[in-house]
Amino acid sequence: MTVNPREYDADELRELAGVEPVDEGSQAATPARKPEESIRDEQFRQLLALQSERQQLDQLSRPFLTALPESDLGTGLRDEWLDFLVHVGGQDRTESALHYYRQLRWITPAVEAELHTSVHRFQEPVHDRSLTAGDHRLSLLYIATLASVT
Repeated sequence: MTVNPREYDADELRELAGVEPVDEGSQAATPARKPEESIRDEQFRQLLALQSERQQLDQLSRPFLTALPESDLGTGLRDEWLDFLVHVGGQDRTESALHYYRQLRWITPAVEAELHTSVHRFQEPVHDRSLTAGDHRLSLLYIATLASVT
């Protein structure tokens, strides 16, 4: 006789595994974050660790990205970033996000203009959505990575 997890509730499965039951109000009962948020947080921590090895955090100055790298690696990263933004939010939201990043002084006006010329190379998604705080954080990760390549 095999155990089909779909035929048991979570408490029965925990009992079969010999694990103590979880209280409804405990943190183990409800995850604090979605898996993709945990991945982004870890990527952000890794990036900060890499950046702090290259220079002290108090020496970082805005704008973070003053020029786009011309290397194959830099071009690939730029295209991956723009593809991500367009795939999630469409071309209009991507252009708005780039303007927002310039206002935050994450990128220079010259970088914004250069990125704007590339946005229309990427196909509009069938279903787009607004960019979230997590998407903007991932953009900051791309910006910092591109800045470290230049």
